[in-house]
Amino acid sequence: MPSIESKIIRFFLGIFNFKWFVEKALKKPPRTNIKLSDTPEFQKLNTCEFLVCGKSVITITPNLCNNKLHILFFHGGAYVFEGSAMHRKLVVTFANKVSCKVSYIDYPLAPESTYIQTFEMVQKSYNLLVDKYPNDSFVFIGDSAGGGLALAFAQKLASENAIIQPQKLILFSPWLDLKMDNPQISSYITRDKILTLNGLKFTACSYAGGDNLRNYLLSPMFGNFDKLCSTLVFYGTEELLCPNIELMKIKTQLLPQFVFRKFNSMQHDWVILPIPEADHAINEAVDFIFLNLISFEKMYKTSLY
Repeated sequence: MPSIESKIIRFFLGIFNFKWFVEKALKKPPRTNIKLSDTPEFQKLNTCEFLVCGKSVITITPNLCNNKLHILFFHGGAYVFEGSAMHRKLVVTFANKVSCKVSYIDYPLAPESTYIQTFEMVQKSYNLLVDKYPNDSFVFIGDSAGGGLALAFAQKLASENAIIQPQKLILFSPWLDLKMDNPQISSYITRDKILTLNGLKFTACSYAGGDNLRNYLLSPMFGNFDKLCSTLVFYGTEELLCPNIELMKIKTQLLPQFVFRKFNSMQHDWVILPIPEADHAINEAVDFIFLNLISFEKMYKTSLY
């Protein structure tokens, strides 16, 4: 059963028609251009911020950093919204729970940029981080569009046989197919109180810049999964992206490195919301980082939140 907090949020999202405001904002996304190290969430932490292609990369290090794990975090926002305070709080939570460095990549967004510029900046950022921290073991984490970006970038590194690749991937409600033409999506349109199909299709075209939406860098559903590391995918039963995530589950069912965690009654990207189910997912993700795949599956085999 969903928590009282999640029920309340779902009620208000529906009663105020929140997704109408989201769709409107997607067509003219706001820009703050705030310096990441000046944000309240990061301001009092140990940070190292630098620019890549005119965009910020910030590495935060908790006071108790006792391992060589290094999380790269890719924020969600349909490739048009800047990362929010909720994303930055999630970054700080992971840094403290895992006691490791976390690098937050403020990648280029549409409509000012397309995926070409986004991947150029992400690749350069990753190269600089690998050079700066050559002994670190990297874990990619992303939510929503950031989950799609994290997966696509991992596929790119695998296809290029990069020397340093992520040790694990954690994807929260990833956007896997920008074309959004799965016929099963139609039954989720009223259930999802955050995303709209028209809004996603609009931003997908803007981010793609006229290129084929089946390109795996845009839609990692069509990339190669064989060479990827251990991957944990979270998704909710009420989100517009659920049908495509379940297609990915079918597509990877013979690949033992993939684990999927379905959360009943959860809206899109619930991990950034102030609800108990978010805490539960975050704790599972932390367990996944520290445990091997067999131990993690054994721990959560009969668990369905």
